[in-house]
Amino acid sequence: MPMVLDTYLLIKLNLHPDAKGSYVEVLERYVNLGPIVDFCVVDLERQGQGQVVTCSGAYKDGSLRIVRNGIGINAQASVELQGIKGMWSLRAATEDPYDTFLVVSFISETRILAMNIEDELEETEIEGFCSEVQTLFCHDAMYNQLVQVCFLLIVCLCIFGF
Repeated sequence: MPMVLDTYLLIKLNLHPDAKGSYVEVLERYVNLGPIVDFCVVDLERQGQGQVVTCSGAYKDGSLRIVRNGIGINAQASVELQGIKGMWSLRAATEDPYDTFLVVSFISETRILAMNIEDELEETEIEGFCSEVQTLFCHDAMYNQLVQVCFLLIVCLCIFGF
């Protein structure tokens, strides 16, 4: 099976080989639209159903792509919050494989959300994090630290042992 760079595969690794001797089973194929440089929504068929036209790819492989039937999204969690100005995900420790926190910035405050033991999203706190101001940027740093950029200050916090 030739591998195409603009296609992603959902695969299953089997314990026993198939008739061709392969342990890999392709479950689904996905076309990669990235990188998307620009896009617009148009009604190409004038039927009241918008379609997304993307400027995808780069260099000699750039192309226009049309998303006709939408994109499948499996919701893992949903939070209805008005006035969000920015969002960033953070890890509890540098070596963690997955993000733990979701930082949500509003015009006059910043909230930190995390998944609890029951897999519910709840508000939490990180000691030293400035939550009473709007966050302009937030990111993990090396050695279990995080950086928070606000209008008048930059905060570097050690979150070791959080």
